[in-house]
Amino acid sequence: MRHPGPGRAIAAVIFCAAIGCRRASPPPSPPVAPPTSAALELPDVPGFAAGPPAPGDGFVRRTYTRGAARVQVTLARMPMSADDFQRWRADSAAFPQADLGLPADRANGFYQCADGPAPSCDLLIQLRAGFHLEIRSGGTASRADVDALARGLPLAAWAAAP
Repeated sequence: MRHPGPGRAIAAVIFCAAIGCRRASPPPSPPVAPPTSAALELPDVPGFAAGPPAPGDGFVRRTYTRGAARVQVTLARMPMSADDFQRWRADSAAFPQADLGLPADRANGFYQCADGPAPSCDLLIQLRAGFHLEIRSGGTASRADVDALARGLPLAAWAAAP
C-alpha cells in the first residue's frame, strides 16, 4: 500500500483547516414583502349590491351589481412619478374623459365605450397618489352605471393618501 506524500498531507490539512475555519454565511435575509392587498379595500356602494372582496397579490377586486349591470372593480397600487402621471394623462386624452370631481393633477379617468343597441362603458382611473382602478363591465354597464359606482368609491381619500 502506498502512503500519500507529504505534499498531499499538507494540502489535506490546509483544506480541512480552511473548511473548519470558514465562517458560515449568514442566512439570506427574507425578501421585502410586497405591498399586500389587505390595506386595499373596496367598500359597499349605495345603490349597488356588492359581492365579497377578492384580494390578490397587490390588488383587490369586487363585483357590484345594479339591475342588469354587473361591474367588476379592481383596485391596485400603481405608484407613478409626476412625469409618469403626466404621460398617463397625455395618453388618455384620446379617450372620452371622466369628471371625477378631483383636480386634474391628482386624478384622471377615461372611458372605454362600445356602441351598440345598449352602449356600454368601462372606466379606468389613475390617481397621482399611486392607486389604479379599473371599473369594467364586459358590456353590461352604461356610462351612468360606471359613473355612479365611481362616485360611491372614496376617490378623494385615495387621492389624498401619502
